[in-house]
Amino acid sequence: MKRDFDVIVVGAGINGLACGAYLARAGLDVAVAEARNECGPFALTEDLFGAGVPVDTHAGVCFITMSPVLGDLELDRFGLDLIFPRVPTGTVSKDGSNLIYYPDIERSCQEIARFSPRDARTYRETRQSILQRAVEILERGVFRAPSEEGLEYLWNLGSLVGFSPDDFRTMNGFEYLDLLFEHEKVKCSLLGQAAIGIFGDPSEKGEGAVMALMGQACSFAVPRGGMHTLVHALVRCFRHHGGTLLLNAPVEHVTFEAGRPTGVELAERTVLPERALRARHAVVMHVSPPVALQLLGDDPLQEHDRALWRKMNDWDMTGHCAFTSYALLRGPARWASRHWNPDIQECAFPLRAWDSWEHAKRSFQYAKNDEVFGVAGDVGEIYQLGAVDPSRVPASGETVLVYEVEYPVNMRRHGGLPAWDRREITDRLHDEHLQDLRDMIDDFDVDLIDSMYFTPIDNWRRNPSAVLGHELGGDVSGAQWYEGRMPNRSAIPGLYFSQGVWPCSLTHLGSAYTTACAIAADLEVRDQPWWKSAPMQRYLELMLEREQTAGGSA
Repeated sequence: MKRDFDVIVVGAGINGLACGAYLARAGLDVAVAEARNECGPFALTEDLFGAGVPVDTHAGVCFITMSPVLGDLELDRFGLDLIFPRVPTGTVSKDGSNLIYYPDIERSCQEIARFSPRDARTYRETRQSILQRAVEILERGVFRAPSEEGLEYLWNLGSLVGFSPDDFRTMNGFEYLDLLFEHEKVKCSLLGQAAIGIFGDPSEKGEGAVMALMGQACSFAVPRGGMHTLVHALVRCFRHHGGTLLLNAPVEHVTFEAGRPTGVELAERTVLPERALRARHAVVMHVSPPVALQLLGDDPLQEHDRALWRKMNDWDMTGHCAFTSYALLRGPARWASRHWNPDIQECAFPLRAWDSWEHAKRSFQYAKNDEVFGVAGDVGEIYQLGAVDPSRVPASGETVLVYEVEYPVNMRRHGGLPAWDRREITDRLHDEHLQDLRDMIDDFDVDLIDSMYFTPIDNWRRNPSAVLGHELGGDVSGAQWYEGRMPNRSAIPGLYFSQGVWPCSLTHLGSAYTTACAIAADLEVRDQPWWKSAPMQRYLELMLEREQTAGGSA
């Protein structure tokens, strides 16, 4: 077993693997050490019900279509087969209506015009303006480490939709939508689209406006066979370029000499023959900041970068944490709103819409007040991926509907964190989710075979780095938004972070990209002929290739 490497990455989440793959492809000798026996703990695909239905148990759709990583690492070469849904996303209301968004702007505008012709015109103008600059927005605003210049760029995005930088920096997402749109159905729907982008909190000043705008620059695809195929593609890519993947290799602590990290010491329980691994140039922490602090130790950080130690010591791991319900159905869900627009049956990623604009505002306030039952089933992300991916539907026809709702995690009104293990509480929340689905799906109880759920604390048990069950490495809003995130490059030479950084650790692999860029620049290996993809570039190429293939077949 090798002991010496140029770079050691601690944690084999999808962003840790992608960071390692970039550096390995750039010619560095890289090891990724993972405590578990499996990579990508928040990108798992499992047969939860034993019914032969693959279910993504956390990340459900893949935002890598936005990312330069798809092209730079050529992940389609390594087995990532993306489905681009004809009907990607939309919102579903309990009153029997829906609002679906299509890749074609005009088709989306037709649906918006059913609620408000004026809003349809506004949507056309704003979305066209944003999409014309989408590559630049993603390149400068997302896939780049935070800076004062970058923050000014984000404030200046308001000019795309008619707002000055001073207005934009003091505006939240609610005011942004109020000023642009008139119909509450449209506003509720666009707020939902913004809320899943995870670029901040829509109810916060400044970041809320940025989030509402960026929601229209997001794109996604569905990995054929399940989200874990992304993990497999990253592992293949990393190993193809010479990377060393160490599973069952829990790191006990990072070793330091002369004020810089020199490697890691594995825990005694590791199955590997060597416990001491050396890093010649860099150690990358791809675990959440509280876990990273445990592994780094208080003393080295307080001695060499007290400001970083304070940030990590005070890091907020609450924010929104996912409670996910799973429903095994005899066949496809029969949405009540199919009578409004039947394309809801093919929609990969519908969201349950707020019942009204006042309901949306109240929901955000209840969440800030940590009122768990005040937001129970208020709004959630719904995945019906069997509608677009036949590999997720067995011959017998069963499907699984996934309903994910974000909750405040502290549970102080109910006795604290142990309340997440009290079935009278968690069963009640799960029942609220099922009732939501029952209100939106015809004959839901007739078709329901079984159901189950994972709480935030279940998620924490399944992924020890997800402290309190937080899937994004810590709250992404307020003091921890943009410049408040963890640094990719710390003030301690050789110490880097790819978790808790900007952008947050999602399936666009942005945190891997920004950290890999920093390390490669420092080690003078950034200038690579293959390291040049723009955001969305490979996605647009694949779309064109598939359209041409389909046209040739026709």
